Amino acid sequence: MDSKYKICTLLHQTILVFICILINICSLNQLPFAMMKYFVFLFVLYAGVSGAQENMLLLQQAVDSALQNNPDLNQANAILKQKESEWRTLTGIEAPEISYFEEGVNPDVPTPFEERRWTISQSVDFPLTTIYRLKAVKEEAKAVGFRIKAMENEIKSQVKSRYIEVLYALHLKEVGERQKKLADELYNAAYTRFETGMGNGIDLLNAELQVSEAENVLSEAERLLHMARYSLFYLMGLEVSEINYSIQFSDSLRSRPVEINQIQALAKLQEQPNYMAALCDYNASSNKLKEAKSNILPDIRLNLYKQNYGGGFSYTGFEVGLSIPIWLPFEQKGKIEMAQARQTEIEWQQKSIELDMKQQIEHAWHSYKSSKQIIDRYNETMSTKSQKLQQLSLKAYQLGESDLLNLINAQQTYLLNQKRYLTALRDYYLQLAQLEKFLDQELVY
Repeated sequence: MDSKYKICTLLHQTILVFICILINICSLNQLPFAMMKYFVFLFVLYAGVSGAQENMLLLQQAVDSALQNNPDLNQANAILKQKESEWRTLTGIEAPEISYFEEGVNPDVPTPFEERRWTISQSVDFPLTTIYRLKAVKEEAKAVGFRIKAMENEIKSQVKSRYIEVLYALHLKEVGERQKKLADELYNAAYTRFETGMGNGIDLLNAELQVSEAENVLSEAERLLHMARYSLFYLMGLEVSEINYSIQFSDSLRSRPVEINQIQALAKLQEQPNYMAALCDYNASSNKLKEAKSNILPDIRLNLYKQNYGGGFSYTGFEVGLSIPIWLPFEQKGKIEMAQARQTEIEWQQKSIELDMKQQIEHAWHSYKSSKQIIDRYNETMSTKSQKLQQLSLKAYQLGESDLLNLINAQQTYLLNQKRYLTALRDYYLQLAQLEKFLDQELVY
C-alpha cells in the first residue's frame, strides 16, 4: 500500500471519529432527535463509502504492487548491483606476495658468507588491457540498467492490460445481465401472446431457448471476470490471504490521446531501452575484443628486495619482469576469435530487436487507430439507433405488428453492437498501454 493510500485511509478514519464525537455531543446536550438522526445517517453513509474506498484497487496501486513484487525485476536489480561492483575484481592488480629467503645456513661450519633476503612481489596486467576490461564492464552495467527500464515498462503495460481486461469483463457481465433481461422480456411477451391465442408454441419455445442462451452468456462472462481478476492479482504478486471478492476496481480510467504520427513513433525506435541495451552490449563486446588483442602485450611483475650478504652488508634490490606471450597461436588467438564471434552475435541480436520492436509499434499503432474509429462510429450513430430499434421491435411484437424473428434480430443487433463497442473500447485502451512502452508517455491512468 503506497503512502497516498495510507494518508487517505487515515483521513477517512479521522472523519469517522469526528462524526462519532458529534453524535455523542448531540446525545449529551439532548439536541433534537432529527439532528441526531441526521448525524447517524451521515455516519452510516460515510462508513459505507469509506469501507468501499478501502477495498478499491486503483490502477496505480496495481502497478506499484507489481513493480515491488515482481521476481524477475528484483532479480535484475540484484544483477545490476553485482555488475556495478564487478570492476573492483577486474583491475588486473594481483595480491602482493611477501617472501623470506636465507642461504648458507650451517650450524656446524662457520660460513664466511650468508645471504638473507626479504622480497615483496607485485604483478599487474598491462594498463591498456585493464582499461578495455573496465570499459566493457561499465557498458555491461549500462545494458543491465536499460533492460531493467524495459522490464519496468513491460510490467506497467502488462498490469494496465490486465486491469483493462478486468474492467472489460465487468462490463461484459453487465451486457450479459442486460441480455438476460431482454430474453426475459422476450419470453414474457411470447408467453402473453401464447396465453391470449395470438402466438404459437414455436415462438414460446424459441423464447425459452433465448433465455437459456442468455444464462450461458452470463456464466461465461462471470468465468472471464474471475480469470481476469486472478491474472491481475498474480501479476501484482499478491499473497493468497490478500485476495478476496470484496476488492473493487475503479472504472474511471482516463486516456491521453496520442498526438504523434506513425513516422514519429517509428523514429523513437532507437531510443527504446531494449535497443539501447543491445547497443551497450555491442560496445562492451568491442572493448572485450580490444582487451583480447591487447593480451599480446606483456604483463608486468615488480620485485623489491631487502637483502643482507653477511658482515653487515645490507642492500636493497629492485627487479622488473615482463611476461612474453609466446603461446599467441593458442590462448591469445582463441580469446580474440571468441570476442569477434561474440561481437557478430550481438550485431544480429540488435537487428532482431529492431525488427521485433518495429513490428510491435506498427501493430499497436494501426490497432489503436482502428479501435478509435469504431468507438467514434458507435458513439455517433450506432448506439442510439440500435437501442431505438430494439425498443420499437419489442413494442411492435407486443402489439402483434411484428413477428418474433424480427424482435430477436433487433435484440441481437443491439447486443452485438454493445459487445463490439466494449471490444473496441478494450482494444483501444490495450493498444494505448502497448504504445506507452515505446513513446515513454503516460497514456492510460
